[in-house]
Amino acid sequence: MPAPDEPMRIMNSLRRVVRLLRLADRAAESAVRISAAQLFVLRSLVEAPAASLSELAARTLTDQSSVSTVVARLVDAKLVNRIPSKDDRRRMEIAITPAGMRLVKKAPPTPQAKMIAAIKKLPAAKQADIAKSLEALVKAVGADETAPRMFFDA
Repeated sequence: MPAPDEPMRIMNSLRRVVRLLRLADRAAESAVRISAAQLFVLRSLVEAPAASLSELAARTLTDQSSVSTVVARLVDAKLVNRIPSKDDRRRMEIAITPAGMRLVKKAPPTPQAKMIAAIKKLPAAKQADIAKSLEALVKAVGADETAPRMFFDA
């Protein structure tokens, strides 16, 4: 049986994470007029273009449909380009534009990369415990039928 304060600790932790993400989203919108999710995707393209949407989804630890929606918005804003692959003309690479690079340089930090790095530093057993517990919570509240999205953008 959990201690009486465990539900409060869990709810407060979830509230803190949601608040962190919301504040990051507002900061990005205010500073550079794009969402934190869009900024996170842009930052993942700074080092190198993505060979495909699947690769970009893997880099950002999200599903392909979410990253596709974010990329479409970034293409419309001329912050990324879709370029036919040199190896396979049917595949489109995704690359940050010079305007996207300028925007990233003046943008505030986003918490997603920090969160992912912190999760990856945890021992594998702890990662599995957290994943299992969060999945059980998601199922218990009926949110397991909704597609996972890239935070507040998609």
